[in-house]
Amino acid sequence: MALALVVLALGAASVLLHDFLVEAALGVLLVIVAAEAGWVVFVARTSEERVQLIEDEPGQGGTRRVVLYPGNESVRRVKLVKEIGGRVDLESTVNFQTISPKSVAGRAGTAPLEFEFSTQYAGDYTGQRVKVTVTGPFGLFASETTIPFAQEYVVYPRTLQVAIATLKLLGRGELGETPVDIPGIGTEFYEMREYQPGDDYRDVNWNVTARAGETVVVEHMKEVGGSYLLVLDTRAQGFAEVDRLAATFLSLANGLASSGVGFGVLVHDGEKVGAISSGQSPRASLGIALKAALSYSRLESSPELLELVPVILPRGYEMLGNDGDSVLSLLLGLRREQVRGEVMSVNPWATALKYISERSTRNIVWVSGLGSDVEPLIELAWQARHYHDMEFAVADPCLHPSTTEAVGDRAGLSNADKRRALSSVGVQLHYGEPTVVAQKVLSA
Repeated sequence: MALALVVLALGAASVLLHDFLVEAALGVLLVIVAAEAGWVVFVARTSEERVQLIEDEPGQGGTRRVVLYPGNESVRRVKLVKEIGGRVDLESTVNFQTISPKSVAGRAGTAPLEFEFSTQYAGDYTGQRVKVTVTGPFGLFASETTIPFAQEYVVYPRTLQVAIATLKLLGRGELGETPVDIPGIGTEFYEMREYQPGDDYRDVNWNVTARAGETVVVEHMKEVGGSYLLVLDTRAQGFAEVDRLAATFLSLANGLASSGVGFGVLVHDGEKVGAISSGQSPRASLGIALKAALSYSRLESSPELLELVPVILPRGYEMLGNDGDSVLSLLLGLRREQVRGEVMSVNPWATALKYISERSTRNIVWVSGLGSDVEPLIELAWQARHYHDMEFAVADPCLHPSTTEAVGDRAGLSNADKRRALSSVGVQLHYGEPTVVAQKVLSA
């Protein structure tokens, strides 16, 4: 720009003064300008020879495919080999990728670059070339072109990552009931007490009864199978939220089952119940949760993505009816199976209340984006806490800490208002990344 102003000034002076030195200087500058313009055109046309990108760790056979999950970051270290002077600006053709530094100036030589890629969205991100802008040594002219640099990033859904862990967990064959230190139906001794109307005569300890002169029964530690109700509220905006909710729901199911905890499953969309199951063995509960998560997230909608996923499963997964060795065939086989106990209900809130009233549920974990009306949830939580003395937790993987004060629903109820309302009825609210949320809920 400065040189251009000088040329204009000399041109004006040459016209007004007709001075030989001024005209000579102007001629020299015009030659420089013309030379740079030609240089830029030449370099742009031969850019693949003058500017090259070489990866420090090249892949086998050209493109190196990088497999990630949403939120993960990949950094590829690349060398820019520049056989020209001037400035070279680079721009990636791969979405969600940045190049640092994006501009390299100076003489010919080699400069280190970093190609950083990270996204919250699942998909296949590829690029065969990188945009390059070549600017002349004096900065007068620039030209855009591209140079070859093949890249491929495969970002799998979070739910797929958790589902693979679920399949391996189901194949372990080590899931069972876990006793807890409360009285109930079970096998391990808890205490002896005086007989009460309604007690089973099979629990009477006749030896102690004979010595004490009154009827004494034995109580056992209650098995925690069925003591949890895991709820998935499927209302979400877009695939990213669906993926977060399904991954959180399945992560919680994995955590409960791996600890030997049986649990019930309830899936609804705010208006009707799509799936419900009673608390069963951890294995059965986990299988139902897996099918519900896959049905909700519809992973089979991207078969070209799933075919890229390698997985090695231990013995025992045959119970799921798989007849292939790819994740796609396995998940599709699960998807085709009906979720046990599927129902249609106009009132999921009444269904949930009936469930916890009729069963020995002690903990409710509600997975929801909290993007819609929360009044029914608050009412249900109050009844569960007030009438049944239950622990109630809400897991919201769609709420980021930086947006906890933002406006939430159409009624203008902010997320902060929702948090206060839920807290007022004794509900614990956890939010953040799906796996982190699940860990917080299970460790609370």
